[in-house]
Amino acid sequence: MDDMRYENNKQVYQIARSTAVLTGAITAFIAFCAFSLAGFEIQETVAWMFALSLMAASALFVFMYIVTTNQLKNRQRTA
Repeated sequence: MDDMRYENNKQVYQIARSTAVLTGAITAFIAFCAFSLAGFEIQETVAWMFALSLMAASALFVFMYIVTTNQLKNRQRTA
């Protein structure tokens, strides 16, 4: 039972981590484009890129972790 729980936790973590990394990268790219087109200096652009991508990635990581955990629990109950 512990091996199954470990594998499920590992799978949930990997799904949440992968989604968060992709979201952070996409957010950083969009922020760079938006702030560069708006005419901000590079220091401001980088600061906002970092802040926005960090917030988006961490928020989505928590959300995906909770949702994926609940989905696996529901799938195990029905199986």
